[in-house]
Amino acid sequence: MNVLFVCTGNTCRSAMAEEMAEDIGDASTMSFKFKSAGTFACAGDPATDEAIEVMDEIELDIEKHKSTQFDKELAQWADIIFAMEAKHIEEMEAMAPEEEAKMHTLLGYATGKEGYPGEEGYDIIDPFKDPIEDYRETRDQLREAIGIVIKKLEQ
Repeated sequence: MNVLFVCTGNTCRSAMAEEMAEDIGDASTMSFKFKSAGTFACAGDPATDEAIEVMDEIELDIEKHKSTQFDKELAQWADIIFAMEAKHIEEMEAMAPEEEAKMHTLLGYATGKEGYPGEEGYDIIDPFKDPIEDYRETRDQLREAIGIVIKKLEQ
């Protein structure tokens, strides 16, 4: 199963999500492939220093990560797409409207709300340009949601 994680710049949340999913998915009996992208990414940008640091704390390495711009081809590659915020679904729909049925917020899907969940309550915290503590909170929020989602996808 091809799984795509999407945020804004693909330097924090979706980059961390991709690496965590790879780690969690390795223990799965199901064959997963993971990628990440941003709706407004500058292709080739590295992960933020803070994202690299908080991932190192849990022994995961995103130092070699390079950001990727979300596009129609990535949407077609994916079997399911997890956005970090509801607004990312709106942005992706504009770029790949025929793939809308694959798009969910990560938190929404983890709690049983598929598709566009509405404006509030299903966003992963955006730590960009915030203190390192916010990155840790985001990392932990991601890890919990990804664990739930991978179990759901295995069923």
